[in-house]
Amino acid sequence: MSSNDHSSGASKILLAFFGGIAAGIAAGFYLNSEHGRHFRQDTMEKLSSFESKIEDKVKSAFKNAKETAKQTAASVEDKAQKFQKEADRTNV
Repeated sequence: MSSNDHSSGASKILLAFFGGIAAGIAAGFYLNSEHGRHFRQDTMEKLSSFESKIEDKVKSAFKNAKETAKQTAASVEDKAQKFQKEADRTNV
């Protein structure tokens, strides 16, 4: 590897580093502007609404799964009792 390869790689890293700093500064200025504050507020409201919807769906899915599990357990218990009665009847 030549020294030009090393300096070219280092230049790209420095350019990316300073580009990131510039992008961060620009984002900071934007988010601190009136429009940026409005954007942040809208985003927070939308995220809060989304969070609430997801929470409701998860609770509903959990409730449905719990009910299905109860019904399945009751059905298995009922069938087990029927099989036991049938076995008792045939063994007598």
